[in-house]
Amino acid sequence: MVLRTALLFQTHFFDRGSAEVFDQLRCQVPEGFEASVLIHLPPGAPVPERLKGVPHHIARTPELRHPAYPTKCGGADWKLYEHGHTDLILLHFARARPDYDRYWIVEYDVRFSGDWRRFFAAFEAEEADLITPVLYRRVDLPERSGWAWPESGDLETGAAPLQFVWPQPSLPPERQFCAFMPIYRVTRAGLAAVDAAWRAGWAGHSEAVWPTAIAEAGLRLLDPGGDGPFTPPELRGRFYTCTPTGEVLSPGTLCFKPPLYGPGMRPDMLWHPVKPLWTPELHRAVRELRVCVVGEILSQP
Repeated sequence: MVLRTALLFQTHFFDRGSAEVFDQLRCQVPEGFEASVLIHLPPGAPVPERLKGVPHHIARTPELRHPAYPTKCGGADWKLYEHGHTDLILLHFARARPDYDRYWIVEYDVRFSGDWRRFFAAFEAEEADLITPVLYRRVDLPERSGWAWPESGDLETGAAPLQFVWPQPSLPPERQFCAFMPIYRVTRAGLAAVDAAWRAGWAGHSEAVWPTAIAEAGLRLLDPGGDGPFTPPELRGRFYTCTPTGEVLSPGTLCFKPPLYGPGMRPDMLWHPVKPLWTPELHRAVRELRVCVVGEILSQP
């Protein structure tokens, strides 16, 4: 039986360059995949003209603050991107389209230096409920903070928005997970586990809550490459590299920063973040880099 799979190109803009990236992606998918653009737009923002010619789903900011998730979606200082809530965009789509068996998310700045069919085909027989890169338990990275776990706490401590918060304070470090999720696959059962966690009052960055909630539900996790503890032997060194103890997961092919102008030459690898000259994000990244460099110079004795 061929499972129904939603392949979602997640973005917040859709210009000529991103339309070309999406066209290539949807032309390189296995049987049973249905590709759509999943776009977040703020209130009142116009719908990009190019979306008219492709399957798409629009999620606007007010619609994302789901009333069933009071801890996750509450607070006057709530911020979608800064506080790690971009998973709400997929959850918005899944509520509208619950008829899929699996959901692949590919963010707009992820590239594969080969035919995407080879990547997706490697996991067609895989039953894991969450396939995500850079998958670790807290005990695997005892010295790591920032990306993985800014801090941890429970609902009684009044944790900050980025902190990992769960209703049961006794959740031990070996049952706390993190991942880096610019590309991932989740099953219907995995989504149900995440939905239940948000409804139960969990909070924190989605890249910590998702793998932890799915594991707590007794479901299976898989890392699609790299060399972490959840990467099976046949996938070790395949599809991506990174430095999990690095501040921005760099060096590697799949990192948080720095921005890349295009995918590298090594074949059949995932690359992130790819910010070609046409993306507004590259302009912002250059400004951020300039500020960091100037700050570093000024801090020298």
